[in-house]
Amino acid sequence: MRTRISGTKRLSTLTALFLISILILTSCSSPTPTAPPPAAGQAEHSTDIYEGLNLVVPNRYDPPIEMSSVTSVDATVKFLEGDDIHNNIWTRTYASLLGINLRYDWVVDASMYDQKLGLSVNSGDIPDMFVVDSAQFLTYYEAGLLADLTDAYEAEASDATRDILSQDPIAMKVATIDGKLLGIPLTDASVTSASVLWIRQDWLDRLGIPAPTSMADVLEISRRFTEEDPDGDGVDDTIGLAVTKDLFGAIASLQGFFNGYHAYPGIWFERDGSIVYGSVQPEMRDALLALQKMYADGQIDREFGVKDINQVTETISQGECGMEFGVWWNPYHPLNLSQANDPDAYWQAYAIPSIDETPAKSQYTSAIASFLVVREGYEHPEALIRMVNFWTDNIVRSQDDNVRNLFLGNLDNPDVVLYKYTPVVLWEPTAGIKTGRQLREALAKRDPTGLNREALWRYRIMQAYFEQGTKEAWVEVATNGPNGSVVILEDVLGDRGLMNRFYGMPTPAMAEKMPTLSTMESEMITKIIMGEPIDQFDRFVETWHQMGGAEITEEVNQWAASNP
Repeated sequence: MRTRISGTKRLSTLTALFLISILILTSCSSPTPTAPPPAAGQAEHSTDIYEGLNLVVPNRYDPPIEMSSVTSVDATVKFLEGDDIHNNIWTRTYASLLGINLRYDWVVDASMYDQKLGLSVNSGDIPDMFVVDSAQFLTYYEAGLLADLTDAYEAEASDATRDILSQDPIAMKVATIDGKLLGIPLTDASVTSASVLWIRQDWLDRLGIPAPTSMADVLEISRRFTEEDPDGDGVDDTIGLAVTKDLFGAIASLQGFFNGYHAYPGIWFERDGSIVYGSVQPEMRDALLALQKMYADGQIDREFGVKDINQVTETISQGECGMEFGVWWNPYHPLNLSQANDPDAYWQAYAIPSIDETPAKSQYTSAIASFLVVREGYEHPEALIRMVNFWTDNIVRSQDDNVRNLFLGNLDNPDVVLYKYTPVVLWEPTAGIKTGRQLREALAKRDPTGLNREALWRYRIMQAYFEQGTKEAWVEVATNGPNGSVVILEDVLGDRGLMNRFYGMPTPAMAEKMPTLSTMESEMITKIIMGEPIDQFDRFVETWHQMGGAEITEEVNQWAASNP
């Protein structure tokens, strides 16, 4: 799949910030004045659009070169008047400043991209530059279809590009096969997939419950949220823990719950000198038994096994549950809906507690899921590196509001997100952690000097909460505030996290057998929670090894031996 949770939610987060900022900035002191962005359909087509901008521009091709590509769009992609996917600020900039005439041979809905790409490649119609997922990356390499970018990267990559790609310790490793750099990994923050425990702080306060310091505390909180009418409406209508039928994901997940028992489902980690699969380790048993009891006691929705994220979101929004294990951005969605219906609702982030004296670790997985590649035989493989440089030098590292308005969008058109028009989008893996630290320092000093535009928005939002009592601004306090979820992520990057040890392409047995094994795993977890004997777990472990798990484990360990 090409879509990653962190990238998608980065957009959701920014959109929420845009909307909140519109409300808050009108009542707070005005931001530093900047020149207005070019008018839609006018300045973007003029020849002096870039005049006065502080841009770092790679060497321009003269004469210009042609580059074919393919892409996808979805319902969230909006255009300024006169623009479309073939003619927009990014295609015009590539042509005007870099001398690269980027042409999309076809454009499909995002849900159809993988299928369409496969058909094109199989027919021999291979674009010059395109995006692939991990499985396609390996398949097309083995077929000899991908250009070696090693020399082009060494000769052309800017300092910013090198720094951003080095922040994720496995980014360049996973893009390199047999010593050849075969793609540019589309980076994001891997740690953002780590679980955070979200609890209705106002419910804790109402019932006089202290903050949890252990999983035993979590279990007790769940019981009291279920039995003691935490919303004060006199009706028995609350549950302790939200869970979806998918069991794992960004919202109402069980990942963090298992982590509290030192169990790490769905990932590979080192134990006694070997790489093992977390879902078949003995620590899973106690966590499953605890969940089973919670379900039997009515602390988990009786119908969780058929409820998807949308239905669980409704439960949260209606104030019917008080805890969920999710990710750092959950206050933007769905927890914000809870506060929208109850102005006093406040969800507080907590690090994953432990079942014993050993600190719990929150698991996470590499965010590298897609790559920019160039077809073998394309005359200008270095053109991709120049496009990446333009992004990293001028978008990721720029503090110029005029540059960001021109290439990313502005508050005048918050639904128009301009970077969706280019496939060349890399995010700085540690940017969120750095921004959170800067914001906390600025809040402590009550001085936003030195914050970039986005951080300044966040600072003003939090000011509105602390100084003006704007309750809607809690989402920013809960994430980037002094005790927010970003602080927890910083600890996860330290010694409170466990990253998936396996980051390679699917092994042969994994590609063939893991889908079936994963389905078995989900069914086993659901059935045990709903009351089937814990022996089901033991049978699952035995069957998992017999039906390919042992073979997959052997392949993963062979891979690990060559990828320390």
